Amino acid sequence: MKTILIVDDNDDLRLIMKLMLNEFNVKEAENGEKAIESFLKNEPDLILMDILMPVMDGIEATVKILEKNPEAKIIAITAYSSRASEILNVGALEVLKKPFKKLDLINKIYKYLNLN
Repeated sequence: MKTILIVDDNDDLRLIMKLMLNEFNVKEAENGEKAIESFLKNEPDLILMDILMPVMDGIEATVKILEKNPEAKIIAITAYSSRASEILNVGALEVLKKPFKKLDLINKIYKYLNLN
C-alpha cells in the first residue's frame, strides 16, 4: 500500500483529506518541521504539502526534503496561488489549488505514483 504524507496546519482539512485517501496509508504533519520528521521516519511515496504554515512553511520544508531525497514527490496544496511559483521553483511537481474535489486529488496522486 502506498503511503501519502499530508502536511497542513488545518486539522479539519487533514481529516477530510485522510478520509478522501482511504485507499492509501496516510501519515499527517501539521507543519513543515513535522513533515521533515515524518518524511525521514515513514518514507512516503508522495507528499501533499501546504504552503502557508506556522513553524516552517511548505516551501522551506520542500527544499529540505528534496535535499535529503531528490526523488521525493511533492504536490503543493494551497489557497494562495500567488506563492505557487515559489514552491514549483524549489521542486514541487505541481500545485493543487484549495478547495479541490476528491477526484482531482486522486487523479494527481495516481499520475505521480503511476497507478491506473
